[in-house]
This record gives sequence, structure tokens and C-alpha cells, in this order.
Amino acid sequence: MDKFVFDTLSRGMTAPIYCSKPVACSLDGHTIAAGLMLALACDYIAIGIRKPFRIGITGPIVGIPYPLKGIKLIQHQLEPQLGYRLLVDAYLFSSNDFPIRCERSETPDDLSRKWLKMIGERPLQSFQITKKKWWSDLIQLDSIDNEQEKKEYFQAITSDECLQAMKNALTKEKK
Repeated sequence: MDKFVFDTLSRGMTAPIYCSKPVACSLDGHTIAAGLMLALACDYIAIGIRKPFRIGITGPIVGIPYPLKGIKLIQHQLEPQLGYRLLVDAYLFSSNDFPIRCERSETPDDLSRKWLKMIGERPLQSFQITKKKWWSDLIQLDSIDNEQEKKEYFQAITSDECLQAMKNALTKEKK
């Protein structure tokens, strides 16, 4: 579990940060938890407007804390009050109301491809240098092995309170 949460999941949700080429995403369906983190780690975000969908983080409902890297990603990309509502309140926004710097369209895939084409026509090295500097604070977190954070995380998710909240959430889903 330690390796999955603090290595596989953590590195997976921030993988776009480390890509030396531009990364665009197109959101056109529910974007929850690590899916939202993955989108926030991209260089460009387009959101579909054909049909509203949910964007948010649901872990806090059952007591799952977010790792520092996830919190820093949210702080880096979103307004403080919005980030706080996601991480603490577990508020789910409608895609129509999600206040994020992005472009919106009925065809978000087309917008993403258009942006990638535009960026692809520019010198790559300049983009790479700027991107690395933009994400330097998050990249630096990977060099820290925070045993205290891991300990707190596992104490929280294995607590009786958290396990009961998870059971309650699963029971509600079955009904």
C-alpha cells in the first residue's frame, strides 16, 4: 500500500509534469480524485460543455487525507478557497461552475489538439526550460522521503473512524 500510494499513485498523477513535451488534457466526463490531479498536472486543460459532469475530490468524506504533493499541486493550480473546498469539504463542482483557468468548448478534444499543434510549432527547448521552472517546487518534493507523512496517512486510513466511514459510503452505494 505504501508503494502504491506514495510511489505509483503519486508519480502517476503528476507524470505530465515530468514529460519533456507539452501535455494537454480534455475533460468531458467526471474528474474525481487522482483524475483531477492528473488533469491539473497538464500544461493545458480543455473542458467540455455539452453535458455537465462532476469535478472534485471525494476522499475527505471517508477520512482519506491527501499527500503533500497533491495538496501542493492543487495550491499551485487553483485559487486557495477553491482548493480548500476540494480538499477539506470534498465539494463536487459541476463542470459548468468549476472556476479554473482553461478553455471550454463542445469539442474539448479539438481544442487540446489545436493547442498542442500551436505549441509544437515553437522551439521545444524553450518550452522545456520554462515548464521545469514552473513545476520546480513540486519536482523538489520528489527528493523528500517524508516518513512522518506516510505514518500520518496510514494512521488516518486504518483508524476505526475512517474504516466505518468507508463502510457507510459503500453501504449507501448499494442502496
